[in-house]
Amino acid sequence: MKTAVIYARFSDGKQREESIEGQIQACTEYAIEHNYTIIGEYIDRAFSAKTDDRPQFQKMIHDSSKKNFQAVIVYQLDRFARNRIDSAVNKQKLKNNGVTVISAKEQIAEGADGILMETVLEGFAEYFSADLSRKVNRGMNTNAEKCLSNGGTIPFGYRVEDGRYVINEKTAPIVQEIFKRYANGETAKSICDSLNARDIKTARGKTFGRTSLNKMLQNRKYLGIYIFNGQEHEGGIPQIIDKDLFEKVGERMQANKYAPARSKADVEYI
Repeated sequence: MKTAVIYARFSDGKQREESIEGQIQACTEYAIEHNYTIIGEYIDRAFSAKTDDRPQFQKMIHDSSKKNFQAVIVYQLDRFARNRIDSAVNKQKLKNNGVTVISAKEQIAEGADGILMETVLEGFAEYFSADLSRKVNRGMNTNAEKCLSNGGTIPFGYRVEDGRYVINEKTAPIVQEIFKRYANGETAKSICDSLNARDIKTARGKTFGRTSLNKMLQNRKYLGIYIFNGQEHEGGIPQIIDKDLFEKVGERMQANKYAPARSKADVEYI
């Protein structure tokens, strides 16, 4: 009896589970057609194949040493790897354990012709990955030049409308409140406790703590500065905090670095 496992993967967190289901279905159909018995599945969700640092992938490589299966079936070779070095190294590890990698959707002949075809497919997969990364970076840099959102977490106090940062009328006043309270001497702990008591969440939807509050108080975007990948554009986004207040907060934060016990107290003391 020939035994095999299925390895399936998608790289983008925005992709849906249907992608995995489609891969498994194609691999299962291949296994039935070629008389393989599937004994397991290894699935990595939202993991890039640019590296082999994928939990289920590594588990599969490790489990191959048990010699319970003779083949790894993938939808296409780019599911296994998009890096020729990683592909070669891990295929050799599998080969040492008597396991071969099979593509369900790519017809690869045995012998010299198959070696050439597999090399071409792996090279194309790596090229596609590098080219896509280049295009994405170019698009993000173009967005940055126009002060447009490039995704990610939107800073508390803003929202994105038609790709641009605009003031969130509900949360921007809270940002101003936080800066004023801190500048007037209130402790970070007291401010966090107050915000959490009002069930106000951070930009990531979590409760406020000193770390999240400190990041907010140091965020120069509130001065109206668009920041991305080292690029800065003054006036690129709406300003929420004026410069004098921002600097006053910065001075107090700097002073509190040298008086940590005082900054953590619930009340001010000399």
